[in-house]
Amino acid sequence: MSAVNAPNFFLDHNAGSIVDPRVLERFLEVEHRCPGNPSSLHAGGRRARNEVETARQQIATALFVALEDVLFTSGGTESNNLAVRGLGALHLPVLLGEVEHASVREPAEQRGIVTWQLDSNARIAISEPVTPVGLACLVHGQSEVGTIQDVAAAAQLCAKLGIPLHVDAAQSLGRISVRAACAAATSIAFSPHKAGGLRGTGLLVVRHATERLLPLLRGGGQERGLRSGTVSPAHAAATALAIELAILEQPMRAEKMAGARSAFEQTLRSLNPLWVALTPPTSLPNTFLLQVLNVDGRSLLPALDLAGIAISQGSACSSGSPLPPRVLLAMGLSADQARCCIRVSFGPNDDSNFGARAAELFSQVIARVQKKN
Repeated sequence: MSAVNAPNFFLDHNAGSIVDPRVLERFLEVEHRCPGNPSSLHAGGRRARNEVETARQQIATALFVALEDVLFTSGGTESNNLAVRGLGALHLPVLLGEVEHASVREPAEQRGIVTWQLDSNARIAISEPVTPVGLACLVHGQSEVGTIQDVAAAAQLCAKLGIPLHVDAAQSLGRISVRAACAAATSIAFSPHKAGGLRGTGLLVVRHATERLLPLLRGGGQERGLRSGTVSPAHAAATALAIELAILEQPMRAEKMAGARSAFEQTLRSLNPLWVALTPPTSLPNTFLLQVLNVDGRSLLPALDLAGIAISQGSACSSGSPLPPRVLLAMGLSADQARCCIRVSFGPNDDSNFGARAAELFSQVIARVQKKN
């Protein structure tokens, strides 16, 4: 993002965060040093293959998982599809709730869905289904509301039922701890570009991957036959560094983002009372969902954009949809109330001063729009 086009306040890190300069430097260094195809047998190919496997080991060490269970993908969407379309008894439906991203829900619909209930805080009530299921899916940190789900309880239930558990941790890296979820889940998907990594990179960790998954892509047999396509050594190295840094720096990043969020909320509350907070106390430290009273978010977003605030109503993958996010309707909001919701999501370099200044400008914009209405 150039300085000319950069917003004054980027508040949409759940859609995609800014690339960490250290990660970009690593990508460029490996891209120049390893131009070969990792599948080639010559020296350049072996050098490229070594870079990929070094990155895989780096990730396995950072996440406390087995080396052979780490698969490189193009992003969280591919990782979720690979897991949901291949894990468990495929003739049985998938157990999930209305908190899931479309990249989990839509492939699950091909198998059939059994639904978990959720409360007004978007927290899933982990309970045994009344019909047989072949797989359970649970998001770790919910994208729109920020609610953290009980992965441990879901894993315990899945062990009782004898079914795999897939966890979508796209929003978790660098914000909350992920190692316990990695240990509890059968598979877990990561989206590094939300934590300082590069867009177009993803990761899926699957226990005993080659015994469980069905490949979506066929042709070259890369990634032990589970994900055909040339693996980029530079992308692998950048992904490994992004994950390593996110885990190492998670407490510090979370503290800063929580400070920015708290300052934003407190400042906005002092300046404009015409909104309601929807994010619960136990949530991603960077995420804050609010309902702006009497203002449709679809009219508010352009006004905020013109003022230099980059923000969204929810998942970027469904931002063009005329329908509000499913999770908000499942929480009990009407369609009109859901359309008044705005998601604020902070990044690892934001602090309380940034949050307060963002709230001041945000308040000015929504006051103008509310006055017009």
